[in-house]
Amino acid sequence: MWECRYGKEPLDTRLFVLRLIKKIPILFLTAVLGALCAGGPYFLMKVTFGPAKEYEAVTDFYIDYALQEDGMQHTYINFATWNQLVKEDVFTDRILTHMSGVEDAAAQLTEAEKKAGVTKKELQKYLSATVLSDTRIATTTVRTNDKTLTMRVEKALIQAMLDFGKQQKEIAEIRILQEPTEASLVIADVRTFRACMAGVVVFVFVAALYLSLYYALDEGIHIPAAFERRFGIPMLGTINEKALSVLVSKLFEEKPTLLAVDEEVDLEQVKSALVEKKIETAEAYKLEELFENPQTDISGKKLLFIVKAGAHNGKRVEKALAFCEKCGASVVAALLWKADEKLIRAYELPEHVFYAWGRVKEGSRAEKT
Repeated sequence: MWECRYGKEPLDTRLFVLRLIKKIPILFLTAVLGALCAGGPYFLMKVTFGPAKEYEAVTDFYIDYALQEDGMQHTYINFATWNQLVKEDVFTDRILTHMSGVEDAAAQLTEAEKKAGVTKKELQKYLSATVLSDTRIATTTVRTNDKTLTMRVEKALIQAMLDFGKQQKEIAEIRILQEPTEASLVIADVRTFRACMAGVVVFVFVAALYLSLYYALDEGIHIPAAFERRFGIPMLGTINEKALSVLVSKLFEEKPTLLAVDEEVDLEQVKSALVEKKIETAEAYKLEELFENPQTDISGKKLLFIVKAGAHNGKRVEKALAFCEKCGASVVAALLWKADEKLIRAYELPEHVFYAWGRVKEGSRAEKT
């Protein structure tokens, strides 16, 4: 009877790592797919179908604040106030006046907007102001989708700023520190590479996690040692095992009866392969046939299990062993069919798994040449 159920079997770390190494090409393809799935749409959204080009003009003003009667300087205008002021009527009406030539833009708003070629609401979207480390330096920015319009608004904004300084008692003077000669193209903050790398990390992580869980929970038989540890029954190896005929002759006094656990196993092909190894067999059954034909008597027979490698058939093997035991048949040994020979050789080499897998790869290439 078997010694351990696959659900309680400890993880074979060496086999686990070797199987993951074999899937490195899949992880590489997953990385490429992740880069395309994340970077592609991002590039299309930000570049190909992204917003129209924007131009901006930035002007720096130096503000001298007036002194109060007690000799103290008036409180400065902070960032939030400047940013609000340039969007309000005190600035937008004056900008429209300078752009259109209409003296009282507030009273004749429609005519001023028509002559200026821009509305007050649009101006409010174009304008912004800030104060950085020095509270005496205010910076205004005009940003539009038209290079010429940007400079027109900027010139009018400069005049509006100077007018504002003359009207405010708290301000003694406003001077221009830096005035742009032309509008500059705004460089879009496109991070396609970061988007690709994010896609690579997410896709590879998910793929690696899936493979890890898949292999950790896989109950299939991939190497002979796993079958022997789990069921306590001798595993003769694969059909290419050099000592196969010797092992069969030692374990079976008579011709072994074949029992294929998996439906996919072609018993005629198995028998032909055994004949090439000079191994004669008796009857051959499939597990499903025994289930469907109760009249078939296998009691007392010495069975050679044919187990397909990597077929997720751990539970099925347990079921077959229990059935044979109840029917009075003896499972003497097993043969691993359609096994991954490279994986078995790498597992059995005494070196580190990475070195062992490399040696098997080199040996396979040498055999082909």
